[in-house]
Amino acid sequence: MTTFKLEESLDFYTRHLKFEKNLTENSINSYRKDIYHFINFIKKNNIEDVSQLSLEIFRKYLKYLDSCKYANRTIIRKYSSLANYFKFLENNNFLKIQLTQLIVAPKKHHRFYSFLTQSEIKLLIESIDTTTNLGKRNRALIEVIYSTGARVSEVEGMTLKAINLENSEIEVFGKGRKYRVVYLNQSACKYLKKYLDIRNEFSFSSKTQNYRQDNSLFLNKFGNKLTIRGMRKILKKYLDECGINKKISPHSIRHSFATHLLQEGAGIREIQELLGHENISTTQIYTHLNLKKLKSDYDKFHPRAKQ
Repeated sequence: MTTFKLEESLDFYTRHLKFEKNLTENSINSYRKDIYHFINFIKKNNIEDVSQLSLEIFRKYLKYLDSCKYANRTIIRKYSSLANYFKFLENNNFLKIQLTQLIVAPKKHHRFYSFLTQSEIKLLIESIDTTTNLGKRNRALIEVIYSTGARVSEVEGMTLKAINLENSEIEVFGKGRKYRVVYLNQSACKYLKKYLDIRNEFSFSSKTQNYRQDNSLFLNKFGNKLTIRGMRKILKKYLDECGINKKISPHSIRHSFATHLLQEGAGIREIQELLGHENISTTQIYTHLNLKKLKSDYDKFHPRAKQ
């Protein structure tokens, strides 16, 4: 059996993720970070070579994570990263044991995601003053996120050429380097058109007296691509102005999108497609979210519940 140093095996695995799995740089960096955390831990136990990996050392690592008070979700993610890494090592005969058949996945604790009610979404969107160029952009931004249910990273990556206003569609580049089409409702189309009419004013540089060549759909006031951080600041500004005291992020708007579709009768499979989830189990969290509404409706309408 060929032996490899831990860091060397990680380099091999990185190339596998990039060229064979075709993952994005963000996904690859996330995997590398989790695996490197594991490597640093086991090197303290005098393990330098891949062939020295064992079930015992992996269990020690899980206990270490638990002692560090990591959130359950973080532990699940690190476990998943390592399980895929181990499977790669096994398939390439770098490991002398089938480690993935011996380890047991930690139990996942479901958590409720923050989201806005339909009335809160309406309050948020309609509170945006569209008499200014920034207001027009911000209204279009929130409308697009809520209309499409796109991930905030997908919104950041939206380009001008991806928009099809005639069909009320936008093509987004999502997880796993996959493209999918998301849809614009009438209100989103209306305000996106208004923003596109004045978009060039964001790209004009008073210093050079030229227009910056950035194909990104949403631009900041300097004519550069509007970042995820910028979107968070915009959303927080309007949440504060509306007096909505919830921990809400742009990703929470995506959760709101899925929850409201479910509440209005959309099927879980259709929601899965719209969200771009590879596995239905990921989408099923929204059935748990909807239990809150079911309980609320029960308390509101059941005659004996009112007593």
